[in-house]
Amino acid sequence: MKNDKSFDAGPGVRMHDDASVTELADFVEKAVEGLHRVGPDGTILWANRAELQMLGYRWEEYVGRHIAEFHADPSTIDHILTTLLSGGALYDQPARLRCKDGSIKRVLIHSNGHFEDGELRYTRCFTRDATERHERDVALAQRDAMLLNAPVAAALLVGPELRFHLANRRYCELVDCSDLKGKTFVEAFPQVQGSAVAEAIARVYRSGEAFNEEELALTVAGADGVAQERFFRLSLEPLLGADGRPEGVILVQVEVTEHVRNRQAIERAQREREQLLVDLSAASQAKDEFLAMLGHELRNPLSPIVTALQLMRMRGDGSHGREGEIIGRQVDHLVRLVDDLLDVSKVTRGKIELKIERVELAQALGKAVEMASLLIEQRRHRLEVEIAPGVLWEGDPVRLAQVVSNLLTNAARYTEPGGQIRLQARRDGNDAVVSVRDTGIGLAPEVRGQVFDLFFQGKRSIDRAEGGLGIGLALVKNIVELHGGRVEARSEGRGLGSEFVVRLPLQRGAGMLAPALAAAPLLPAAQVAPQRVLLVDDNADGADTLGRLLRAHGHQVEVYYDPVTALAALERLRPTVALLDIGLPVLDGYQLAARIRATDAGRDCRLVALSGYGQEADRERSRACGFERHLVKPISPDDAARVVAGGERSA
Repeated sequence: MKNDKSFDAGPGVRMHDDASVTELADFVEKAVEGLHRVGPDGTILWANRAELQMLGYRWEEYVGRHIAEFHADPSTIDHILTTLLSGGALYDQPARLRCKDGSIKRVLIHSNGHFEDGELRYTRCFTRDATERHERDVALAQRDAMLLNAPVAAALLVGPELRFHLANRRYCELVDCSDLKGKTFVEAFPQVQGSAVAEAIARVYRSGEAFNEEELALTVAGADGVAQERFFRLSLEPLLGADGRPEGVILVQVEVTEHVRNRQAIERAQREREQLLVDLSAASQAKDEFLAMLGHELRNPLSPIVTALQLMRMRGDGSHGREGEIIGRQVDHLVRLVDDLLDVSKVTRGKIELKIERVELAQALGKAVEMASLLIEQRRHRLEVEIAPGVLWEGDPVRLAQVVSNLLTNAARYTEPGGQIRLQARRDGNDAVVSVRDTGIGLAPEVRGQVFDLFFQGKRSIDRAEGGLGIGLALVKNIVELHGGRVEARSEGRGLGSEFVVRLPLQRGAGMLAPALAAAPLLPAAQVAPQRVLLVDDNADGADTLGRLLRAHGHQVEVYYDPVTALAALERLRPTVALLDIGLPVLDGYQLAARIRATDAGRDCRLVALSGYGQEADRERSRACGFERHLVKPISPDDAARVVAGGERSA
């Protein structure tokens, strides 16, 4: 070997001519695998280009130095040199070599010695990069460790015969068998041969496609030998080789018997609950229908009585003056009772409608005082009124007057004659606060939670002064809530008077029932590109109100109360925007969105979710299902108009 970069065939190698020597030198120099020679003292005598490039050294940095300088493990180079000096050979000897950049390269070394007269002259070494092999071995070891330490039952079947390569402790406990390694699945469990489980494992190996079963039912012998049905969650994943072909199957199995049993019990209870709700709903509907019928039937005799009283007054002969006044007062009271009866029937059936106006609060409250003044005067109460001027409110002034009139009437009934009643109204931030306080009999703590229940009546004196049906406060609560507000009953106890506080938003929300209101566009129609809007919501009043609002903005809107009818109209309408209530019957909003996206008519349609739930998880689910916006009820009219117009696209 010469001490330069040229290749010498070395002693004992006979070449026919210089051309052959040159050709061989060129071959080994340009070989893709690393080659080098090492002298008997460990000095590197020669290295080819692949060897130098693999480790990153120049010729003069590598050749002429001791081989031990480049080995990261002294014991390994000692073993290599000892083996070669003794005349042995090395095959696939793992080693770690230091690269010029300081990194460590994992390699496999093949080497043997060249001897003359029994003396080692040099060794011939082949160095192969084993980085990928090492990484693969590490990955396999990590995979096996992960399966062995998995918190669920896991096993690995390999080869076309699907033999157990490993099974962790949980799996062995689950199948009550510890001697599995090396056995095929059928050998380990002969009782499942030909079963759905065995066929699924074989199919995953053949096809390379995963298989999952959430509730796989298996009949298993228990500890007492009695067969029992158990349920498992089974997951089969193909183990693919470097060429993409299946090499085995990873099996994960979790027993879910208790979960299934609990779910079945819940489903039975749910069915019983649903049947109970059906029965209660039928009873409630019969009650509502009876109330509606009773109210209307009572109006028939009241109408001629009122007419007759008017004729008596027109005659003016005074013969029935005192009696006529008595009849008039009692008929007025009866009319109020019938009106309350009809109103509560509408409320319980969701038929009440609000006619929204922008009014001064004092105007509606003045009407309420007028309506209740007769009873207050008859009971000789002192009424104090404090209403802040200039407070503007959006709502139904007639219904608000009804609310406050009922509260005033209630205070008059439950306060001994000569008592005191105070009506106050003020603005508190974005709300209007109306309170009615009296010096009456008060409310016991256990009663305060019941006063707004339908047909609830508190204790009254024996004269039942202007008694009612126990529906006035139920009406108050329902009408206030329809306006987006709330009402609260307060009292320090029996004999200490009561206070009812109503809190109402000064401006209405878009979710409020407002069929009488025609919303004005927020922007001139010329500034908004008209959209074809599909609106689906099973709340007919809410859907109709929102539809009218969007039409007022110049959009073409079609409103549907169920998803099936909406899908049938999709091809004809070809909407550009779809507003979908999430809580729809038959198909929920997520399923309906998927159906719309799957059609040519709805592929490019923008989707907007309407929901009463607004947590981040709800918004994230909407985004995942393709909705570009998630509007939470009650919906702001401004937000709805901007979203449909395309002004806001983020969910």
